[in-house]
Amino acid sequence: LIEKIYRAENGAVRVPARAMKNNPRLQMADLRNIGEIKKEAFMNCTALCNARMDRVRVIERRAFSGCVRLKTVDFPRTLNRLELQAFMNDKRLKKACFRKECGLEELGNEVFSGCTGLERVTLPGKLRTIGRRAFYKCTGLLEIEFPLTLQVVGEESFYQCGLSELELPEGLIEIGESAFLKCRDLEYVYVPDTVRKLGRWAFHGCTNLKILEINHDPAEIGEWITNKQCTIRCPAGSKMEEYARSYGINVNSQ
Repeated sequence: LIEKIYRAENGAVRVPARAMKNNPRLQMADLRNIGEIKKEAFMNCTALCNARMDRVRVIERRAFSGCVRLKTVDFPRTLNRLELQAFMNDKRLKKACFRKECGLEELGNEVFSGCTGLERVTLPGKLRTIGRRAFYKCTGLLEIEFPLTLQVVGEESFYQCGLSELELPEGLIEIGESAFLKCRDLEYVYVPDTVRKLGRWAFHGCTNLKILEINHDPAEIGEWITNKQCTIRCPAGSKMEEYARSYGINVNSQ
């Protein structure tokens, strides 16, 4: 039961900040008529297994962080804001699904950080930015679908994730520093021609990465974007070829 709710001036029903925080008995949250979930509302509800959200628009920072028994989250099409650390350290969370028509454009920093059991994510169709450390140390993450609207992958956003191959969408502009650092199962990456900034260590520590394919010259390329044993596949005579040779990285130029 959600006992502490109130109706705001605009008619939206909210769960107030810290309303159920540290509640050890709450197992199910029926939030079908809730529009906003304020900060830390369900933080550390360690028995919470299910939260139904049909109309929610806003999930504020740390709203569900530390809910270690939460397994699946289905976000409604109404969602337009998902803030810092909203589901951080929900270690049994396996699946996070966003509707394609969802209006969310930015995924908050560290929103799923430490969700080690997370295996599959479907991102919203209008997403433009994946925030810093959004999927940090989601070591079980095997599958993710990127929308064509995506422009920025933030710093350390997929640090130590379990991805084996990467299909980055055309239209992507920036890959942040250490974005895919230590993704040790990653074997192949294609960087689309739209990428203008490739941050340092973006694919460093990906010890099984065989091919990093870049068919253009980004305007900004950071230090040690990958390891020496990886092969950068790029056009002959390009700046990328020169970059690879200057760092002693294997290069396959055509």
